Amino acid sequence: MPKLLLHLIFWLAYWLVYAYTYSRYDGNLPKYLLTEGLQMPARMLATYISFWVLDRWSKHSWWALSGVAMMVILGGIFNRFLKFWYVVPEYFPDATIHFWDLNRMAVDIFDCVLATAVAISARLYFRHQASLRREAQLQREKTEAELLALKNQLQPHFLFNTINNLYALARIKSDKTAPVALQLANLLRFVLYETGKATIPIEQEVKILKDYIALEELRFDSERLTVDTKFDLDNPAQPITPLLLLPLVENAFKHGVSEDRSDAWVRIDVQLKAKKLTAHIENSLQELAPKENHRGIGLANIRRQLELRYPSHSTLVAEIRPETENMPASFRVMLTVSL
Repeated sequence: MPKLLLHLIFWLAYWLVYAYTYSRYDGNLPKYLLTEGLQMPARMLATYISFWVLDRWSKHSWWALSGVAMMVILGGIFNRFLKFWYVVPEYFPDATIHFWDLNRMAVDIFDCVLATAVAISARLYFRHQASLRREAQLQREKTEAELLALKNQLQPHFLFNTINNLYALARIKSDKTAPVALQLANLLRFVLYETGKATIPIEQEVKILKDYIALEELRFDSERLTVDTKFDLDNPAQPITPLLLLPLVENAFKHGVSEDRSDAWVRIDVQLKAKKLTAHIENSLQELAPKENHRGIGLANIRRQLELRYPSHSTLVAEIRPETENMPASFRVMLTVSL
């Protein structure tokens, strides 16, 4: 709402309330609408000069408060002058009035104090709300900028690994080179045109996961790599932030498959039920004590994206499962997000 309209509404309401209050003495509302209207300039003058004083001396509290006090006193005296000069003689001819009657002077000053105090309170409230909106907007912009930086960090990392895969196939002149190039084109299209968006449908993220898995399966013989996938989405159109799942799957192949000589495996289970996303991704593992940075930048970035996009609505757990009699060693990531 425009500021001028807000000010007009405030002073109109103030004028009507005062006129109605005084009209209860004799029921003559039109007379008090006129007399109170004639006194409004004094109250408005005290208020707006007080605004200027507060803005001018906002860094010096005592100067500001003293200036406001002086303005309302002068406003009260001006109001008293209006009454003495015109209002009382014209509309209350039977009343006796003494300009320096301290009790009546105090009432006129109080009228200015009340108007100024209410106006300043309203002004501070609206400024505080505007400040909160600006702060929220800045926070949103900061969050979006940080998310974009995280995505930009993930994209070169992801593309670097994929191009390396294509290069390896091209060197041996494999028949798989052309299909891999097509898969890479799909992935590039996704990275260039979709990851800049705030959200995408989850089915789009799942489709790119399938493309990436197919690309990895082309690289390895079936005897060397086994991939088990399960995707169950009750709402394929559910919006999610891009690159939420792909780096987790990429990590499973990069650190689980590439480092195994044989019998490598990856298990992927992604489910969406009642706006709750769960993803369990597990891969074979040979090293039981990898270095802290062994998992690359993917997990760290995903954790940060979750903090920014889904604070207090997500968990990401990564753990090494040591080898047992029935199960080989593995690395497992469990993601839960309430969308």
